Amino acid sequence: MTIALGKFTKDENDLFDIMDDWLRRDRFVFVGWSGLLLFPCAYFALGGWFTGQSGWFFAPSFGVAAIFRFIRFFQGFHNWTLNPFHMMGVAGVLGAALLCAIHGATVENTLFEDGDGANTFRAFNPTQAEETYSMVTANRFWSQIFGVAFSNKRWLHFFMLFVPVTGLWMSALGVVGLALNLHAYDFVYQEIRAAEDPEFETFYTKNILLNEGIRSWMKAQD
Repeated sequence: MTIALGKFTKDENDLFDIMDDWLRRDRFVFVGWSGLLLFPCAYFALGGWFTGQSGWFFAPSFGVAAIFRFIRFFQGFHNWTLNPFHMMGVAGVLGAALLCAIHGATVENTLFEDGDGANTFRAFNPTQAEETYSMVTANRFWSQIFGVAFSNKRWLHFFMLFVPVTGLWMSALGVVGLALNLHAYDFVYQEIRAAEDPEFETFYTKNILLNEGIRSWMKAQD
């Protein structure tokens, strides 16, 4: 059974036709970089870290050693690696890398020569009637592998744009949240159970012990 993601092309202009025309006018630069545009906001929140943390000592400084010290502080005192926003950021960036690798390999392996001037990308040759890779072949291949395939290129490219941008937004929002000391999503019940039962051990409790070690090491260093 094959599940098609997206709408099949129509004669009339739908939402994705409008988006496609909008993206072709180079406005995709803002859409694709919107996640990166939030990082200055996140860094501004870190710049104001000393206000929320009651001291200049906790503010990020310049230099390699200072940045690594702040990363250790970020993990030791705020448990950043198990933060849901950090997890979504990692999934977004690595997922986008996987999607790009799959997409590139699929295009390269479905190429066919259309005349003497074969070109993978239509944007480089506006007079070319069709692209020189087979969307039908790629669709059939991934339908047989996963049972899921995109019905058109617009949905595919939109998804490849949506995944990394969303991941960057989530990661930046997580940094801003920690700057405001938001810890409502910590797994406190595991800490309580670990305190009551010394034999209770999970990845989270091991991470808590690691954070305690980081705090103890930083206390001795600072």
